[in-house]
This record gives sequence, C-alpha cells and structure tokens, in this order.
Amino acid sequence: MLGRVLLGKYRVSRLLDQGGMCKIWLARQIDIGREVVVKVLREQFLSQPKAREFLRREIHILSRFQHANAVSYYDSAPNDSDGPVLVMEYLRGLDLSMLLHREGRLMPERAGRLLMQLCEVLAAAHKAGIVHRDIKPGNLMVLHPCTPQETLKLMDFGLAKMSSLFYIGADDLSDFSLPAASGTPEYIAPEQARGRDIDARGDLYSVGVVLYEMLTGRRPFEHPTADALLDAHALDAPPTFTERGVTHVPPPVEAIVRACLAKQPDQRPRDATELAQRYEVALGKRLSAPRRSSSGLFSLRPPLPASDKADSSSRVPITPLPVAADRHALRQEFEADMPEAMAMLKLKGFLHDLGSQVVETVPGMIRVRLGEPEKPKKKSGLFSLLERGERKSGVLQLASTTDLELRMERRDPNQRTLLHITLIMRPGNGMASLEWRTRCQKIGMDLKAYLMGR
Repeated sequence: MLGRVLLGKYRVSRLLDQGGMCKIWLARQIDIGREVVVKVLREQFLSQPKAREFLRREIHILSRFQHANAVSYYDSAPNDSDGPVLVMEYLRGLDLSMLLHREGRLMPERAGRLLMQLCEVLAAAHKAGIVHRDIKPGNLMVLHPCTPQETLKLMDFGLAKMSSLFYIGADDLSDFSLPAASGTPEYIAPEQARGRDIDARGDLYSVGVVLYEMLTGRRPFEHPTADALLDAHALDAPPTFTERGVTHVPPPVEAIVRACLAKQPDQRPRDATELAQRYEVALGKRLSAPRRSSSGLFSLRPPLPASDKADSSSRVPITPLPVAADRHALRQEFEADMPEAMAMLKLKGFLHDLGSQVVETVPGMIRVRLGEPEKPKKKSGLFSLLERGERKSGVLQLASTTDLELRMERRDPNQRTLLHITLIMRPGNGMASLEWRTRCQKIGMDLKAYLMGR
C-alpha cells in the first residue's frame, strides 16, 4: 500500500492505525499537497460482502453529514474494484483516550467545554436521523490539546445508522439472525447490549460513560470480559464519585452524569441539547466553545443557499433518493407499524423467498432482480402455475426477470415504529404485459400482508 496512488490523486505515505476491519493510512493529495486520511478494508476482509457493506454505509452517511465538530468527508470510491475507499480530513491532536491516559481526569469546567462540543455535533447528527452507536474516547479527537482552543471532533461513523432510513446489506438476504449488539462493551448502552433497537438516547448513555471517565479518571464499570461488562451496563448501578475517591465534582454535575447512565432510555436527558443545558445549570456557569479557525474545517461541498446560512452550524443536508420516472413501472405505497428489528427481519425474509439477486443497496433503498421460476416437470394448467410460482412465503413468482426497488423510511420522527414502504417494479424486458402487472400487484399485496402479519 505504501507509495500507491489511490483514486488517481492520493499518494499513501504511512499507516496511522488499524481496527477490526479497516486500516487508516496517511496520504497526500497530489494536486494541492493536502494531507488526508484514507480508510480501506484490511486485506482479509476485501472478499467479504458484509465488510464492504459496512464501509459503504459509512461512506454514505459521512458524505451526507457536515459539522464543525465532525471529521470532514473529502472523497470516496464505494464501489472500487479493490474495495471501498473513504478519504477524510487529517486531524492533528490527541484522541480523548490518550489525553485521559496522560492527565488522569479533567476538571468539571474543562470536561464541560468538551461536552458542549460533543453535544453540538450529536444534536445535529440526531436531527439528521444519524445515531453514531460507538461514542467512546478513542473516537473523539481533541485538537490543540491543553490549550484554551481545545476543539473536539467526532470520528469513525463505521457503526452509525440512519434511523430515518432502513438498510439491508447485499449479503443480508441469507442472514436471518436478529441484530447483535454492536459497539464497544465499555461504553455500550443497556438496550444496545441486549441487541435491541437504539435511538439517540443510546448515544447519550455512551456520552455519560465518557463524561464519568473524564471526571473520575475511571469508567463506571471495569470487568475483564465483554459479557461481564454488558451485564453490568444492563443491571448494575455505577459507583458514586465518592466511592471513586472524587470530591472535586459538584453533586449536581454528578447527578447529570447519573441521569445519562439511567438504564431506561426515557429516564435520560431527552436529547443532546438538553444534556448540554442541564450540565451548564449544574455547573452554575455558561461554557463557551473555542473560537473556530478555518484550518481543518475544509469541505468540498457546495455552500448552503443564502437563506439557510444563518443556521448552517446545525443544518445537515441529506440528499433524498431520486425516484426515476418510468411509464412501465408499477408503484405501490403503504405503511407498516412495527419495531425496526422486526421490519428488517421480515423484509429480508420476503426478498429471500422471492429468489432475489441484489443489484444495489444504500440506506433507505434496496434494488433486486427477480429471475424466472423453475420450469414445470409434470403438471400443467392453472394449478401447476400457482404451485410453481409460490415459494415458502406464499409469494407468487414472476414468469420473467423483473427489477424490484424497495424504499423504506420513517417520515414522522415522533412515530418511530411507523415505516413508509414504496415498492417499484419494472419489467426486465421493458414490456409491461397485463399478466406481468397482475403478478406484480400480487407481490405488492403479499408484501403488505407479510409486514402486517396477516
């Protein structure tokens, strides 16, 4: 990898870090001489579709999210033949884990200034429907450490999800297991530890763990195994600050930390903005963010319209997926009310039973191709057609190839389980016969019934 030129313009110079699936390289953009970070899959994961989908999803999310306190997206090649490539801002500083290792713990005011910045970027991300799911000191870079200009940047959106857009990876049609716990065991929310759906309040729990560590120098739960850590997050009360030997933190500040660490999401602060406000009240003073310079905040995205610039610090442009116009396409829309995990499981099962071949998948949309059913052997007539066309889900197959596009989204953030489904089917040969339309309508009705549980 050293010395290689990626995407025709980024020359790789040295390895910065590597995680479970990815390697992080420092590179120089040849045309303007700018140093950048390049994220690629490790060699042993290049052939694994699941790993490719994780990095593609990170590219999709990060390319649509921009904030002064998040690492900046520069470039990408999600479908590169040698594996997905993500190019990002190079951040010079210390991650929070290194800073805490060096300094032990932080005073409440200093911890609060970093918290304000973390809450700013999380408020913007959550407003855009993005849940990070891996908030931890190692993913928080502190620029200009130990100076009045300390600036926090949120990194690594590899486990993030867009809660307003559902996502089915290309290999998920053969994997019917419920979502497993993802994240870092030391910082994971109780509901996340149990493998359940999480929302923005799951991120706030992780913020509470980070805040506890900043103020006490230790994490609330310290166990040698991941299972013990997950059980502690789900069942145990964190030690008090006094039990940790910490006496310099005002009780109201500790109360805010413990509110973040509540086992039930509805007992935590409502959102990141409320958390920041409550911390300031508990501390008894306003905490101003450092003055931002243009250095390190470069973005290749076009500026917002003039009417939107006043709110550009929290505005997050999310590009909706376009729907191509096609007079031969058959389109159906309906709504289903169920938890995300159940909807995902049912949709994967439905598409699998159709004999689908994945063509494209991005958050919020999956496009598959339906092939021809097996030829009848002995029987003929209507009954053989029905028998041949049905799979174990009871879905009627098509007699020729068909492109099926399934779009899924939440349109009302106040109704978290209400899923809007758009089903678009196009004939593979471009000809929409009456028989084809009848069978497509049958698939649409089957999908609706399948999701409604009838």
